[in-house]
Amino acid sequence: MRILPLLFAVQIVCATSAGFAQPPGPGWGQEPRSFERIQQLMKMRMVETLDLKEEQSVRFIARFNEWEKHRRELMKMKGEALDRIEKLVKDNGDESAMEKAFPDVLAIDQKIAEERAKFVNGLSDILSVTQRAKLLLFERKFERELRDAVRDTQRRRMKGEEVHP
Repeated sequence: MRILPLLFAVQIVCATSAGFAQPPGPGWGQEPRSFERIQQLMKMRMVETLDLKEEQSVRFIARFNEWEKHRRELMKMKGEALDRIEKLVKDNGDESAMEKAFPDVLAIDQKIAEERAKFVNGLSDILSVTQRAKLLLFERKFERELRDAVRDTQRRRMKGEEVHP
């Protein structure tokens, strides 16, 4: 059962990093397959939490994968916009140039929020209202579990304990 906290920890690190736009690569300290395994675990837990029937789960996962791909594209765009701002800051760039770059990031944030709402509301042909509510609650619970797992892993490392997947 020690693998779940570690997988959650890795997912939180992935989700909270600037590399959130794309699955982390080997340079990030883990193999791409690890990220895929975490994604699979999350999908399995979603299907269980939502108590989906086989046909529902196939349709839901297909829609979720489509949304996730689109979200990653948006996050990549946001990362690029933030990189431009970071370069301006590092180069002690003109503040007016920095300020002109703000709307790009904020527009992408707004687009992400709009697309997420569209995704959740668009699931009404697959999920009941209760299931969509459970999906929203799942996201919060899963994020909490990931944060807790990261803290636990960090605490154990600081104590000098071995952390095994």
